Amino acid sequence: MDTEPTSTVRARRLRERRSTGVVMVAPVEIGAGGVELLVGNGLLKQHQTRDRNAVGGTCLEALEQWDEDHGARSRGQG
Repeated sequence: MDTEPTSTVRARRLRERRSTGVVMVAPVEIGAGGVELLVGNGLLKQHQTRDRNAVGGTCLEALEQWDEDHGARSRGQG
């Protein structure tokens, strides 16, 4: 059986991320309020709220908008 040590797999993934320009990867927990904000801003459809891939992709899209200074609109805060 040919298995690679976990550290080898992690190092390979890190090299791949760096080669594509990804600086950092971190797990992010999105609560109900965050999902509602995504839906309210039109970034996520209501039927997608339980789809982890859709929520994750939408969060990435929102971060990219924020990075480009087109931040998501918050409602009822402040």
